[in-house]
Amino acid sequence: MRKKKDRINRKTVLAFMTLSVFFLLFVKLIYLQIFLHGKINRAVDKMVNRENVEVPKRGDILDSKGNILATSIKKYTIFLDAKMIDNFEKLRKMLSENGIKIKEKKLEDLKGLSYIPIAFDVDPFIAEKIKAAKFKAIGFETKYTRQYPEKHLLAHILGITDCDGFGLEGIEKICNVNLSGETIKTKIIRDGKGRVIHNKLVDVEDICGYNVELTIDRNIQFIAAQELRKAFEKYKAKKAICIVQDPKTGKILAMVSLPDFDCSDKIKDIRCLKNCAISDLYEPGSTFKIVTVASALEEGKIKVSDFLYLENGKFRIAGHTIKDDHKVEGSVTLSRAFELSSNIGMIKIAQRMGNDVFYDYIRKFGFYSLTGIDLPGEAKGLLMDVKRWNALTLPNISFGQGIGVSALQMINAFSALANDGVLLKPFVIQKITKCNSEEDIFEKKEIRRVVSEDTAYTMKKLLKNVVDFGTGKSAKIQGYSVGGKTGTAQKVDHSIKTYSTKYYIASFCGMVPAMNPEFVILVIIDEPKGSSYYAASVASPVFANIAQRTAQYLGVEKDEVVK
Repeated sequence: MRKKKDRINRKTVLAFMTLSVFFLLFVKLIYLQIFLHGKINRAVDKMVNRENVEVPKRGDILDSKGNILATSIKKYTIFLDAKMIDNFEKLRKMLSENGIKIKEKKLEDLKGLSYIPIAFDVDPFIAEKIKAAKFKAIGFETKYTRQYPEKHLLAHILGITDCDGFGLEGIEKICNVNLSGETIKTKIIRDGKGRVIHNKLVDVEDICGYNVELTIDRNIQFIAAQELRKAFEKYKAKKAICIVQDPKTGKILAMVSLPDFDCSDKIKDIRCLKNCAISDLYEPGSTFKIVTVASALEEGKIKVSDFLYLENGKFRIAGHTIKDDHKVEGSVTLSRAFELSSNIGMIKIAQRMGNDVFYDYIRKFGFYSLTGIDLPGEAKGLLMDVKRWNALTLPNISFGQGIGVSALQMINAFSALANDGVLLKPFVIQKITKCNSEEDIFEKKEIRRVVSEDTAYTMKKLLKNVVDFGTGKSAKIQGYSVGGKTGTAQKVDHSIKTYSTKYYIASFCGMVPAMNPEFVILVIIDEPKGSSYYAASVASPVFANIAQRTAQYLGVEKDEVVK
């Protein structure tokens, strides 16, 4: 009887325990279904549906003819999952056949890791061969690397990017947002083991940034760079600059700054990144005399037929003696004074205008102002406030001393005269496109009229006379008339706080053809070394070589024969 009762008690306890377990499971189920429903769904969704951020291929930079100047190439990083290696020898052999070598001993030290990079910057062709082998332990990451087919040719214009593809200098910086494009989030569905079973919506090959087309003509850039480099090396110069501009639109056709750098290499000295053509200031010397003469002509303070007494080559003013390189006795016409680049003649012309009027014209021509070019690092220039001018300020500035200008400001002032007296905004970006559809076009922009058409015409004749009969004879080219101005400027020696007798800047700025210019070229050679430092023997011949080749390349109609 007692045994029977014990069996009943055991059955009751067992039944109770069983019911308790089911009850607890039921409560747990209710808890999971009601209270943890959202959390579980989110966890499952996170495990199965993965969000992937796709970085677009950076857009290309092109020249005005569509030649690629900068582009992005897909590269792969190959990595191993050590936990999934089942036949190391077979894996090692396959990788070795494709130029990737790994050691088993090294892998043993990393056992248990699921991400072991073994090769970087692998070409797509090699990566596809490795993918085709279908080893589970091998993984791939894609990355775009920036490449510059021309390397040195447009270094300062194109600029550079960092390791993440962010623009740091030049067009890469100015157009970084356009070139980078928009990142896109895509959804990847994985199974319970984390394997991709579906990739939704976006083909990553179709994701790209905007393309940027420049006004730069690669062929003209090549001509300018080649001829300038010859002079840079010949004269062992500190720096050299050349800019070629279309005066009718403001487009920059070429811009070279030496020394330069290779866009594709690691930059060891960041100072080389500075674009001297727009960032560095210099005293222009006699090329600035166009401002003095044009201003006086516009104000009616002088006529081409007027005579100027040049003091037999020496002029005493405010306790200082100003000298001319070309000593002339008696009086000469304005044209002859300009042809001989007389400093004394320029002083007398500027004195007829006075400080305020002359200062206003300097500003009208764009000096001591940003041109607004679409490149980073532009310098404003140096010009003392007119209220602080002393007795020597106007005389000095009249022939290009005591003022700091950029090469870009200088050529833009010449282009204003070439463009019938209208100053234009210089620019290097002419179009931004996305997926071959036109997005934005940049066209010429007038800043202001500086002088009248009549004054501009007269200046072009005077500049032509400089080349035909004056200091610019070495700038003549076969088949085309040339108008231009030489400039040989003393550099300030800061150690003695006065002008140096050893260091000079030789420059020439000119236009072709002289009376209806198709292009304007500025050449600057900083601190040329050798038997001569004069612009006529250093800078003008470089201009002539660039101008001759550029005119022929552009098919400019010939207008005269030089014997």
